Amino acid sequence: MKIIFIIGAALILSATWAFGSPFLVSDPYPREDNGLMKFLVTINGETKESLPAKNADGKLYLKYDLGSLADGIYTVIIKAVNTKGQESSPATYSFKKTGDRIEPYTPPVPKQKIAPTRSYPGHMSK
Repeated sequence: MKIIFIIGAALILSATWAFGSPFLVSDPYPREDNGLMKFLVTINGETKESLPAKNADGKLYLKYDLGSLADGIYTVIIKAVNTKGQESSPATYSFKKTGDRIEPYTPPVPKQKIAPTRSYPGHMSK
């Protein structure tokens, strides 16, 4: 039994102008992985199924339309599902959507509080 799930590190976002919508696109799965049945795409808590698209060379990949989303910041979790119903480990990706433009989004790091000290680094005591 050979199951190949590559989606974790291979997930990319690409904006395409076909039909005027940006799409979430993964790298193609290897041709020998013929057990891929569908993807589970969860965006901000709402899960939808997506059937894989097929390249000209027969490799399957995820192509999910993001055009219906309102402008904002989103986190998507994707799982591949094989013909036996087994799910891959989730891949997570955050992005910011503005019109037809999609950009990767990394939340800002919270400011760190520095504890007060009793010594001033500019003075040395002998």
